[in-house]
Amino acid sequence: MAKIAINLPPATRGLSARLLILTIIFVLLGEVLIYVPSIARFRKDYLDQRIEKARLAALTVEAVPDAMVSETLGRELLRHADVRAISLKRAGRRTFILAETMPREIAASHDLDSASICDLIADGFQILWNEDWEAIRVVARSPKDDEELLVDIVVDAKPLRAAMLDYLVRILLLSLVLAGITASLIYLSIHFLLVRPMRRMTQSLVSFQRDPENATSDVRVTRRRNEIGVAQRELRRMQEEIRQSLRRQARLAALGGAVSKINHDLRNMLSTAAVLTDRLALARNPEVQRLAQPLTAALDRAINLCTQTLAFARADAAPLDRVRFALRPLIEEVGADLLLIQSERRIIWRNAVSEDLAIDADRDALFRVLFNLVKNASTALSAAGISPAQISIQAEVPAGRVVIEVWDNGPGLPEAARAHLFEAFSGAGRSGGTGLGLVIARDLVISHGGEISLVRTGPEGTVFRVTLPQKMERAVTD
Repeated sequence: MAKIAINLPPATRGLSARLLILTIIFVLLGEVLIYVPSIARFRKDYLDQRIEKARLAALTVEAVPDAMVSETLGRELLRHADVRAISLKRAGRRTFILAETMPREIAASHDLDSASICDLIADGFQILWNEDWEAIRVVARSPKDDEELLVDIVVDAKPLRAAMLDYLVRILLLSLVLAGITASLIYLSIHFLLVRPMRRMTQSLVSFQRDPENATSDVRVTRRRNEIGVAQRELRRMQEEIRQSLRRQARLAALGGAVSKINHDLRNMLSTAAVLTDRLALARNPEVQRLAQPLTAALDRAINLCTQTLAFARADAAPLDRVRFALRPLIEEVGADLLLIQSERRIIWRNAVSEDLAIDADRDALFRVLFNLVKNASTALSAAGISPAQISIQAEVPAGRVVIEVWDNGPGLPEAARAHLFEAFSGAGRSGGTGLGLVIARDLVISHGGEISLVRTGPEGTVFRVTLPQKMERAVTD
């Protein structure tokens, strides 16, 4: 059978595509954060270069006698220095070196030596935002002079702004290239390492959910030793276990249907045999009476096995009918039925439940739970020959739940019984037992959202506890 086709999201809307877009966005955001200080650094380097060129031009002028140069040479020096004017300041004395036609307005003045990184960033963005600025004044210390010498220049703002914009464009293009390369590499890595195996696992899960019996839907296991490999192996193991469980359940369901039909006819046969055996027991022949007694016991056990098997099959068939009722009368009914079927045995029965305790549960289901527990206790007491045999039921109401405990003074459960306490047909650790009573009780308690457990067992007796969660109210009943 071919693998079932399923509708997974296309690659453009999958995890890889989203990761690609997010990677590009994050790289661009990172480049923006890098650009802010870098543009300030670019502007400072640009102006530092003008300061150094201006200082070289000033040295040329100072080398000429009387510091006088021709107008043509002065313009050439200013052009090579890319400045509009140059002046020097030494020990409080200012010396005007070179100047051409001065701008109408100097938009701003900047001291590069005292400016902080925040000042440099703010000054850089001022240049970018004010395209109408004509010139700015810049002051900085000459880096290669031993004496304290300040170089004061006037720089055209528009060439500086154009250079900063060109730098911005180059950074943007570089960022886009880096973002594309990085995102593509991450996309391919994540796609092949994570997304593609995850898509295969998702496809396998959906196909398995639609057709568990189809073995071609099982996930393909690779040799990966990372989390993906562990997930593949565990998913494959889970699929195989579920498929085997479904097959077992199907076989058990078919077997259960057949057993139910056989049970019906078998109970009728056993009932007829039981009636005939009862008549044999009335015979006056001692030998007949001696043989009839074990035969009757065997027939009773066979009928009980059929009854419990059918009850086990119907344990979760009917929905719960939860009502609020007083617990003590229910315990009295359990005790009355127990004493009725165990009339030949002397049992001291104790109902220690308060008369005003009311609970919210399915009354018939809880009756079956408690009756199975006390019947098992009675059978164990009889088999051990305990006299006098005692069985007690008590209940208390902690916050949000009711706790019912069933106690007997028997010798305790053997280790074999404790190991398979709630397993069907385990025999409950005694000869002739089926173990269905506790299994049925457990299923009914679980259907209430509660739990049943063995609290203790030993020479001092055995205690089973039934816990049912609910909102409890204490109300006086008539």
